[in-house]
Amino acid sequence: MDISLASVDVNAYIEAFLLLFVVFDAVGNAPIFYALTREYTKEEKTQIYIKSLMVAAILLLGFAFLGDVIFAYFHITLDDLRIAGGLLLFMLAIEGLLGREEAQLMKSEDIAIVPMATPLLAGPGSIYTVIYINSVHGPFPTLFAIAFNVCVALLIFKYVEYLLRKLGRNLIAVLSRILAFILAAMAISMIREGIVSVLSKL
Repeated sequence: MDISLASVDVNAYIEAFLLLFVVFDAVGNAPIFYALTREYTKEEKTQIYIKSLMVAAILLLGFAFLGDVIFAYFHITLDDLRIAGGLLLFMLAIEGLLGREEAQLMKSEDIAIVPMATPLLAGPGSIYTVIYINSVHGPFPTLFAIAFNVCVALLIFKYVEYLLRKLGRNLIAVLSRILAFILAAMAISMIREGIVSVLSKL
């Protein structure tokens, strides 16, 4: 009986981690992080990804345990977050595609919070997922999922530079534009999902 309960607990922790891992998407966000921070020093990049992961973790913890209260108080829905997050991403993607000076002059703190911490890491999908995990599996698997995903992302962001550097400067420049285009597509997808969901509820 004890072994069975332990097995169920382990499965809950694994499922919680995997559910959040997919939407937290540290692997997919790592090249975007590199493209956004390619002009910064190694120390500045370290500060950016540490700060972005800390902010993302705090946001997910807050929404995991207070999400329903926060949504009710401000009269917002996950669809509202999708649309707002999509608009933010789209504006940043356009700047990246056009190479505007404003994009180059952004402070490291700005990049750490927007778009890295939110909406890329702690976006609508991640927020919904931690609320779901907490309601189904409880607080401890939720805490584990957030903490372990942040640790995995920390390792990925720390070493992604070494891998991408081997591709060469010219390829990195092309990759930055491609990633900005993908970012724009992600933004449109978030906005579309939010609008479609809102319209379906009318």
